[in-house]
Amino acid sequence: MTQIGSGSVGVARVEVEVTVGAPRERVWRALVEEAGQWWPRDFYVGREPKGFVLEARPGGRVYEDWGNEAGALWYTVLVVEPPAVLELAGHLTPAFGGPATTTVRLTLKDEGDKTVVKVEDAVFGRVDEHTVPRLREGWRTLMGGGGLKAWVEGQTSTPA
Repeated sequence: MTQIGSGSVGVARVEVEVTVGAPRERVWRALVEEAGQWWPRDFYVGREPKGFVLEARPGGRVYEDWGNEAGALWYTVLVVEPPAVLELAGHLTPAFGGPATTTVRLTLKDEGDKTVVKVEDAVFGRVDEHTVPRLREGWRTLMGGGGLKAWVEGQTSTPA
């Protein structure tokens, strides 16, 4: 974790790891194909979102779909290496604490019959003393008990 600057131009970097009780292929599928199912309602920026979409291909979009061609672009996909690596780049506008640019690398690694999801997020631009704690908490929620992990493990534990 590094932070340089105090409300002006700087860099904030955070790493978060979450262990999910499912095989890597299952976690990958949930990450890239089922994001709209596990994305927490509190994380949407639109008032009445129709869904959350991750287009897992280079140049693909990660966005909120509000219907009628409206929505919010979160990231553009830079790298896809199924079922192990997803790299994204995005922009934070002043409405969301920017101006800043963010790059995110998500890696999935086997750990026995579980999967470790590692998130590395770096923000360059307007950062302050709250940036790193907000990023860390946000990613822990998204990948952990409020998002991906809860969804995958809930689906895994459901009898067929």
